[in-house]
Amino acid sequence: MSAQPADDLIDFALFALDHAADSVLPSGGPLVPFALLEKGGNRELIRFPGDLTEGIEKARQTIRASQDTDFAAVAWDGYLTVEGTRTDAVYVEAFKAGDTESLIFAQRYGKSERIGNAAMVGRGEPLF
Repeated sequence: MSAQPADDLIDFALFALDHAADSVLPSGGPLVPFALLEKGGNRELIRFPGDLTEGIEKARQTIRASQDTDFAAVAWDGYLTVEGTRTDAVYVEAFKAGDTESLIFAQRYGKSERIGNAAMVGRGEPLF
């Protein structure tokens, strides 16, 4: 069983997820994938326009190449199926230096508003 995630990582992940959701509303999407890096309390957001898959991979590469990063996240647009209904959603995978896994969060959205609450939907490999 995995350990309870740290509050600071959850706060960072939800900040990135809020930014992702705010980027697609009220237009209804799509989101340009981005990397969010935090070093010593300073945050840098880098967008990767173009192909979705390539943008996500470039964001991951940017994170892996970063130096002295405390927190990192990659965000993308996709779909989430809840109770048999497929809905647009933004995703954020966030990681804290020294942890053994990343956390993946999602926020469903419609044409003009968020649907439900953000939720942790999985755990992944370390981002750096």
